[in-house]
Amino acid sequence: MAHLTFDDLYHVSLASLGSAADDWKEMVDQLETLATDARDGMVKQSEAARWAGVNADVTRPFVRKTGKEFGDAHAEAKAVWAMLRDAHKELAALQSALKEAVDVEAKNKQIQVTGLPDGTVQCVYLHRRDTNDEHTTAQLDYKDRLKHRINKLIAQADDIDKSASSALKKIHGNDIHDFGHAKYDSLDDAQSARAVQLARKSLAKYRDGGELSITELAELKRLFAQNSKDREFAVDFYKALGPKDALRFQAEIAFDAQNEGDKTQLKLAQSIQTSMGESLATATRPPTGKDDPNTFFREDRDYLGKAWQTDLKRVGRAPLTFQRNNARVEIRGYQVLGAILRHGSYDKSFLTPIAEDMVTFERKHPGAWPQPHNSYSRLGADGFGLNLDKDGGPGWDPMAGLLEGLSHSPGASTEFFHGSTGEGEHDGLKKISNLDYFLGDKDGKGAREWAYGAVGTTVSDTENFGKEALGHALESATSGRPYDSDAPARNHTQEQADIFDSVVKRVAANPELFKGDGELAPIAGSLGNMSAEYMHDIQRVYAGGDESGYIRDTGAEPDLSKPEDKHTLDLFLKTTTADPDAYAAVTQAQELVTAETLRQAITHRGDNEDIGNLAEIAVTPGAMVEGNAAQGRADAIAAADDSAQKAQEYNDSLTAGDGWIGRFVDLGIGAIDNIPVAGDVAGWVIEDAREAVLDHRAADPDDAAKKIQENKDAYLTTERVKRAERAKQAFYDAATQAGIDAKNQSVKNAAQQVYNAAYSANAVEAS
Repeated sequence: MAHLTFDDLYHVSLASLGSAADDWKEMVDQLETLATDARDGMVKQSEAARWAGVNADVTRPFVRKTGKEFGDAHAEAKAVWAMLRDAHKELAALQSALKEAVDVEAKNKQIQVTGLPDGTVQCVYLHRRDTNDEHTTAQLDYKDRLKHRINKLIAQADDIDKSASSALKKIHGNDIHDFGHAKYDSLDDAQSARAVQLARKSLAKYRDGGELSITELAELKRLFAQNSKDREFAVDFYKALGPKDALRFQAEIAFDAQNEGDKTQLKLAQSIQTSMGESLATATRPPTGKDDPNTFFREDRDYLGKAWQTDLKRVGRAPLTFQRNNARVEIRGYQVLGAILRHGSYDKSFLTPIAEDMVTFERKHPGAWPQPHNSYSRLGADGFGLNLDKDGGPGWDPMAGLLEGLSHSPGASTEFFHGSTGEGEHDGLKKISNLDYFLGDKDGKGAREWAYGAVGTTVSDTENFGKEALGHALESATSGRPYDSDAPARNHTQEQADIFDSVVKRVAANPELFKGDGELAPIAGSLGNMSAEYMHDIQRVYAGGDESGYIRDTGAEPDLSKPEDKHTLDLFLKTTTADPDAYAAVTQAQELVTAETLRQAITHRGDNEDIGNLAEIAVTPGAMVEGNAAQGRADAIAAADDSAQKAQEYNDSLTAGDGWIGRFVDLGIGAIDNIPVAGDVAGWVIEDAREAVLDHRAADPDDAAKKIQENKDAYLTTERVKRAERAKQAFYDAATQAGIDAKNQSVKNAAQQVYNAAYSANAVEAS
């Protein structure tokens, strides 16, 4: 079958298609009138007539059939109009986007776009004498991204063309003497119907030992990729298949993709799995009515509501049996669902009840999730599993997938970890908070066991996948953002702050669980991100409150106001920063929050307030954080089998990225009177913070390892000098930005006061 090309989409005039849609709309209106007249006139009169005999027996059925044909003609015309209308609308939008990319973006960057025989494009920079035709990596990356985006637009247009063409053939049917065949209300409706048709064909073939062809899988992949975030498509697909067939279909294409060893098939199946997750998120999200507040949305028609959710729970708990290559595989529906939930951002009205049901079922049925053993290697794949992602394990443990889903769904994750299971009407279980279920009680006991191994995957690796997902979900629950989002930090709700408070106290009460070889050590990186997220609150605790208002208000605060809570934070930070990635996050956030607090204090000082005293108050909380972080790093290096390697890991984490630096600058860190920094000032803040993090904290790994092993306390004392010098420099930076002459002796005295305060705070907390 021919494909649409770049030249087709770029040059074609869509005016005639739009006119055809308008003409068919007129036809629809006229046929509606005829159909109504036939139904309410001719047919009704025929049925009401006192008519008997041979003529009546022949004529009345004929009148009925004729009336029905008018109705069928109207329905067929309406379907044709819907296809033409939607095809025109979507192709016009794609053509507009294509011309924007070619005529504006490519032209501005002096990139030439040329169509290729296979329908795709090539992008090349135009010759320029002044550049010698040499381009930076950033320029080449931009050109490749532009090419990918244009080719994606062409592929989408081709899919729409094919879908509309196929739907029009089905609408018309093969009988020229009969109206009324396939009926579609929209192009989405037609595409969903085709996806359902292919899924059902796959199910039927699997029962007979077959599978979809690569061509059919590719078509299904395109349908999902194009429509996974389209509500009508997603609802229609999942509603038509139902939970059981949807889960069975997903499991079967996953098994087949691994069984065959075909990389193309595996790649297609991976894409379908991802899109099925995104589609499920779309289908189960209640409409908000933002476009039209008066719109009435019907549950289980406009979205999959409680009835579909109830059926999904039933299927999730039930066994699903598969037969392949003379091997019998029996799993539960929730295990397949776990692989799907890894993808998409879900509404809490759907994901929280599902999560609670999964936990309740697992608590009632320990070992509830069947998993293959070595005998399943005859299925043809050593890494045989449900999850097709490169990361995340084989997927036999559905909790890993559930937690990854929660990590992308902050509303649901906050609600889930703020809730509990047990004491239900029929579950017979003791009430346990969901946080306790995964982290254990205040004594570190009773946490969920993660012993789910699989062929080709060690139990410890599989455990780590699930525990890392737990960390990601907690990040989402405490921040209000997907864990991997680059969006700026936002003000915290009380529920989010409560969860962070509970996590801090769990870690501080059982530090050995969260570092080294501890059971929950894999979540340490996430603990670092949570610490960075709440760095303002942490520094406020060390400051003993903040009546001055110099420390930014970031919403609700964790309940860490008791005198003993400073010691709790000490233990938490030392434990958390035993992980290199966590250490990097904590130190980045500390550097920026301290710098911001210093600027606020100096800028807003009163006429009679001593600048040295204010600066000392501002830097002391951050110095306490620094002291604990330094202690955590030194302890981890000392405890490592290869101390030099561990020291290098800390250096690598510091240089790997500065995500928190950028995120905090986006939030407005460095702002004065809450006016965010921008432009050159923002660049100054980033570079200054990056320099501080790297130059003052990175250390020669061999030298650091040797000194820590010989005398850890002496090493920490030397490091405190560096950090105190950094605090002193931060003061000078803030003073300069505020327009204060740094050469003034009173300013120099204040800088020394800051140095002494930072050194002292570091010494106390690191001892």
